[in-house]
Amino acid sequence: MQTADKKRILLLAAALTAVTLSSCSDISRPTVNAYTADTALTEPEEDEEYEEPPEDDDDGDVELILPENFVTTGDEPAPVTSAQTTTAKSSTTFPIQTTSFEPLVISETTTVPTAETATATTTTEATTTTAETTTAASTVSETAVQTVVEQTQIVAESAPISYNVIGENGILVSYQDGHYRGIMACFGTYGLCERWAAAVNAFAANLPDAKVYTMAVPIASEFYTPQKFWDQGFTVSQYNKCEHIRQNLSGATYVDAYTSLSQHTGENIYSRTDHHWTPLGAYYAAEQFAAAAGVDFPSIEEYTPVSRSGYVGSMYTYSKDYHLYNDAETFTMYLSPNADRISTTYYNTYYGGAYAGDLFVTRNASAFYCSFLGSDDRITHVHTDVGNGRTLVVFKQSYGNALIPFLTSGFEDIYVCDMRYFELNGIKFCKDVGATDVLCTDCVMIAAGNGGKYLEYILNR
Repeated sequence: MQTADKKRILLLAAALTAVTLSSCSDISRPTVNAYTADTALTEPEEDEEYEEPPEDDDDGDVELILPENFVTTGDEPAPVTSAQTTTAKSSTTFPIQTTSFEPLVISETTTVPTAETATATTTTEATTTTAETTTAASTVSETAVQTVVEQTQIVAESAPISYNVIGENGILVSYQDGHYRGIMACFGTYGLCERWAAAVNAFAANLPDAKVYTMAVPIASEFYTPQKFWDQGFTVSQYNKCEHIRQNLSGATYVDAYTSLSQHTGENIYSRTDHHWTPLGAYYAAEQFAAAAGVDFPSIEEYTPVSRSGYVGSMYTYSKDYHLYNDAETFTMYLSPNADRISTTYYNTYYGGAYAGDLFVTRNASAFYCSFLGSDDRITHVHTDVGNGRTLVVFKQSYGNALIPFLTSGFEDIYVCDMRYFELNGIKFCKDVGATDVLCTDCVMIAAGNGGKYLEYILNR
């Protein structure tokens, strides 16, 4: 790949990041043969352009205590290359990459003449060889040809597919373990990691009666990018970004989702056709948060799985690669053990206009990733039957949605706020609802990208 082409792809991918990660779009469709020439492809809808949060000089009703390093404008430090990083990467189980194959060597079977047949060829009688000899030789020859044909068919049927192509908008489509996977590169800077950490620290400093946590979730490219694309700089280490956030926290608790997810990469923890993780991936991360918070956490067997086939998400929409379109996946969500004993109230982004609803907007998974919470542009209050006096406030973007169904057994009340649409002062809101726990979370792309700016914005409303 030429340097100019590589830069163009990286710039396209970076420009697309904010729009893609804010979406829970998907395309529901039946699977079609991948090689049907007249397959009609669904065109993606136009997404709105990314807009930075508006400037706001109003401090609200709360006087903020900001850490000394709240504003960071320094140069980027060198990437972490410690033994800890190497160990974490080497211990991760990666899917087998089927990028090439060595065909089976086939050699034809030949008849080796015996002493008797050699003598016979020198006599007149040998010229009039018996019918039995001719028939036997013909049978051997046909058997050899049939063997070659059968072995050739075995090679054709067993040869693994080799497909690693960067499609539109810098999306890599890779054939792995019998299916096509869309992969978005992860970007971000260490300075923006510091900005995220500083905002989390500000929450901790201003909420002395609450426990404040942060969790940065790696996206799929960390675990499923073929090695040659790592070598070409297609994506960057998300482990290093997570560690940089952890090292810059003060007064807040870092929740390690990376290690847990890296131990389950052979399971369905990330969508193949969408940029989100799956509910199963969220389960493993939620388990780590529940442990850090010291709350009850049921095993996955206690949840009710609900599956829906025909799921094709944003990776096709942006890559336009028909291999993804024709390789739809099955989406599985999990209903909480106490799903019928919780009440959910939705509000507008100003915490008004309340109306009753269900945490699971659809209980048959027909809305796929939007089957829980439904959308991001509102505040959600989930009241459970736990009765432990713990109230959790979650500031997140769309990756955080999948965590909520797995937290209803650990907290009496949960408030879910999307940092992009929240129109109130975050500190005052946490105090007003009596927050005992506050979680700032989303994927690494957000925590190492524009997430810190959104957290600053709601801190200063």
